[in-house]
Amino acid sequence: MKLSCVLIVLLTKAFIEELAEALNVSVTPGPVSMCMEEENITLSCLVSQRKRTSSVLVLRWLYFPTPEDERLVVKMNFKKAKFYGNYSKSFGRPKFHMWEEMEGQVYSLLILNVSREDRGNYTCKVQEIRKQRDKWRASSNGTGSMELRGTRGNTV
Repeated sequence: MKLSCVLIVLLTKAFIEELAEALNVSVTPGPVSMCMEEENITLSCLVSQRKRTSSVLVLRWLYFPTPEDERLVVKMNFKKAKFYGNYSKSFGRPKFHMWEEMEGQVYSLLILNVSREDRGNYTCKVQEIRKQRDKWRASSNGTGSMELRGTRGNTV
């Protein structure tokens, strides 16, 4: 009986520590938003839990035109953004801009000239990494999503 109580305490402690290590991430506007065709929309990724002072955030914006089709749009680490994939490069002019509004808290993605092809889910994945013994290791993760949906008329 004592062994099972000790095991329950240890598992509970590990579970609580795991929850404490998770980043709280949300995306606005959301969970569903609509936008007129040819207009711009800004999505914001809010990281509402403070990170460790010695850690760095790695942020990825992903686009899912369908649930099975994942496309990396942009990745930011060490304050440098890099745009990826055929999705972002298949447009005649820049389609996306990303910037950090509030250091370590708000990361915005501007989608320019929204079209029907931009409908789908947008996910912001955040990973906190820190250096331990000369190696970078993940210490916490968080994810937030929203859906860009179309309606009849001039909206996407």
